[in-house]
Amino acid sequence: MGMLVEKNRFTTMSDFPPTSSVVPPAPTAPDIGPAMYESSPDCVKVLDNGGNLLSMNRNGRCAMEIDDFSPLVGLPWASLWPAEMVATVLTALAAARSGGSGRFEAFCPTAKGTPKWWEVIVAPILGADGRTERILAISRDVTGARQAGEALQHSAERLELATEAADLGLWTWDPVSDQVTWDNQRTYDILGLAPSAQPVNAARFAADFLHPDDVERFGQAVAASVAGDLRFQFEGRMRDKNGALRWIELYGRPQDSDGQPSTTLVGTIADITARKLAEDKLRDADRRKDEFLAMLAHELRNPLAPIGAAAELLKLGKFDEARVRKTSEIISRQVSHMTHLVNDLLDVSRVTGGVVKLDTAPLDLRDIVADAVEQSGPLIRGRGHKLCIHLPPDAGTVLGDAKRLVQIVGNLLNNAAKYTPDGGKIDLRIAIDDERVTLSVADNGIGMEHQLACRVFDLFSQAEHTSDRTAGGLGLGLALVKSLVEMHGGSVSCASGGTGAGSTFSVSLPRLRDGREAPLAVHAPERLAGQARTLDILVVDDNVDAAAMLAMLLEASGHRMTVEHSARDALARIETARFDVCLLDIGLPEMDGNALAARLRSHPHTRNALLVAITGYGQESDRQRSQAAGFDQHMVKPVDTGRLMDVLAEVV
Repeated sequence: MGMLVEKNRFTTMSDFPPTSSVVPPAPTAPDIGPAMYESSPDCVKVLDNGGNLLSMNRNGRCAMEIDDFSPLVGLPWASLWPAEMVATVLTALAAARSGGSGRFEAFCPTAKGTPKWWEVIVAPILGADGRTERILAISRDVTGARQAGEALQHSAERLELATEAADLGLWTWDPVSDQVTWDNQRTYDILGLAPSAQPVNAARFAADFLHPDDVERFGQAVAASVAGDLRFQFEGRMRDKNGALRWIELYGRPQDSDGQPSTTLVGTIADITARKLAEDKLRDADRRKDEFLAMLAHELRNPLAPIGAAAELLKLGKFDEARVRKTSEIISRQVSHMTHLVNDLLDVSRVTGGVVKLDTAPLDLRDIVADAVEQSGPLIRGRGHKLCIHLPPDAGTVLGDAKRLVQIVGNLLNNAAKYTPDGGKIDLRIAIDDERVTLSVADNGIGMEHQLACRVFDLFSQAEHTSDRTAGGLGLGLALVKSLVEMHGGSVSCASGGTGAGSTFSVSLPRLRDGREAPLAVHAPERLAGQARTLDILVVDDNVDAAAMLAMLLEASGHRMTVEHSARDALARIETARFDVCLLDIGLPEMDGNALAARLRSHPHTRNALLVAITGYGQESDRQRSQAAGFDQHMVKPVDTGRLMDVLAEVV
């Protein structure tokens, strides 16, 4: 019973049970003697037949924090309860007057404002004639038990929230009875059971759900948990209700009971199939990365060997012109091969990094095919393949970047040529419908299994190869195709009938249907016949060997060459000389090539000179910086000498 004090009068009163977490049996109401009255741990009150307070035991006054009970004597007990409880109290009193009893539970603070909950029983005290003479009201403080119940409820709610967020099922296992029960809906979902499913023992669980190869490990985990600290952990496979293989993880530990460990285990079950698949993919990616690095080392060493041998041979000197020419051709071919490998690596980095910007225009895909066939022709002819091209009469117009579309088709043709035995057949076909333009490249080559066809566009994927590396390459071409096609809003696919059955690669692009016509294909002008005029050329490169070789090449073409190895020496040189062309490395010490170009542009001797950046930096941002610095051309090392000669031939 609790009360509120105002001007030394209690205006509200109610009852609550003891603070012990173990609640004794509910109070009963027999006739009560003085000793029992005072020794009772509950708040015991005696009321007259009208429900007015007569007395309260010592423990009750203590529980209610009442210092002086005398002001309460004679007050109606019901009037001392909160207003919302008055009707309940009066009903309980009426039941006692008629010889019955009343029971209720309610909240009310003590006389000093301490919040408490009480469990109350009201019963009659009968006289000799069997009539109700007085009324006994016993209140028990149940605040602690109620708070514990609320805490338990909150804990259960938090557990439910946590298991829902983590997608966990719950189970309980009693090793003594060897019974496993399922404690939430997620467990039934994972196991594919109906909620009405009966408990099972550990052996039955293993037999019904686990993969046969994992049953023994499960039994070992169960035995270890029983023999040891009872902690249980298991990861294994199971078949779901559709027969599909899935992975589950079980974890359990002893359930505490009043701070003491119990033999009963409570635990979680999780479907970890997605995690396992991700781990498998990571392992596969790591394996393919290692294979790629091995391939890269092999592919780079291959051209380095003949280049090194050719260099040693040239050092011996005294060779006829034919031998020197053959040696030079070997070096040129191998450098071209290395350049192609490096360019593939850089392209993958730029495309997958999202730094490539498409220069789009309406294009006829037939013109793209013509350019790609021209580039791939030497490889196709060298392998003795027959190339059949099927083009529609109407333009298959797409909005795209001509250079990148040629790269896409060229990579598909090169891939078909590499993986088709000599003398094979390659079909290239364009099909058009209202919405799409589809280009397909089919071959009768080595084909592939379905598993490889599904991941052939992944980085570093390549068909199985032998140590002779006859196909060559780094497995980057198709990954580039996929990325570039998707940048154009298209899709790419691969189909194969299996090993030895050939492959078909298809690229689908959105068709341009807004009335715009694709421009005629523009091909690079052929180099003008005859000798270009002699130019005064300044080469600036801190790599002494690279500068010397470039100068020798251009000098052999009839130009007058000057070589410097620093920006400072170059600036000193232009004070006394004029130049038609300046070939500048970007990565110079002290002052880089961009800063040097800006200085040359402001000097009267080089203001109108052709400035060409010769650099290892080839990203779009590098080109933009060189253009802003005043360069006319940007060429990436190793320099395409044919292109450089074309540029020099155009200098007026």
